Amino acid sequence: MADQQPKYVLCAVRGGKESRNTVIHAIDLALKYDAHLTFIHILDVEFLSGATMTMAPVRSIFQQLHEMGNFTMSILCDRAARRGVTNVDYQIKQGNVKNLLRQAAAETHADVFVMGSPVRSPGSNVFTRQEFDKYAKSLETEVGPSIVVVTPDAGDDDSNSTLHGIIPMED
Repeated sequence: MADQQPKYVLCAVRGGKESRNTVIHAIDLALKYDAHLTFIHILDVEFLSGATMTMAPVRSIFQQLHEMGNFTMSILCDRAARRGVTNVDYQIKQGNVKNLLRQAAAETHADVFVMGSPVRSPGSNVFTRQEFDKYAKSLETEVGPSIVVVTPDAGDDDSNSTLHGIIPMED
């Protein structure tokens, strides 16, 4: 990124208010460099692993999570566009967060990958802080995007919020 301005910004979105600063930073970068911006949201449905997708209630839960993710990402794209980002889209994927974030970085050829640092209590994050730092370094080295780590505000710990809440942001 230091040699040339980024043309593609990828932003990992958790879905709760703890992603607010991450989203704002990604939008700011896209505006600054007139870059393409893609929000990515991974549905980690590991908590459903004991059930099969053929069970009607499980299908319903998954469908509702996916619809909430689409709604949230649509709002983020709208807000980015209203701020002036001319090329913005989103992806929603289901599966292993670590693998799918790496895959998205490789597939999009993102120049910059904006990610929020873990803030929740132990056991509710995909990463511990140490694992996250190691993962971010390996992602940058092996896949290539410059990793920008954003720390949520202290009051943005979303440990009591819903899994895929709307990200409140100022217009």
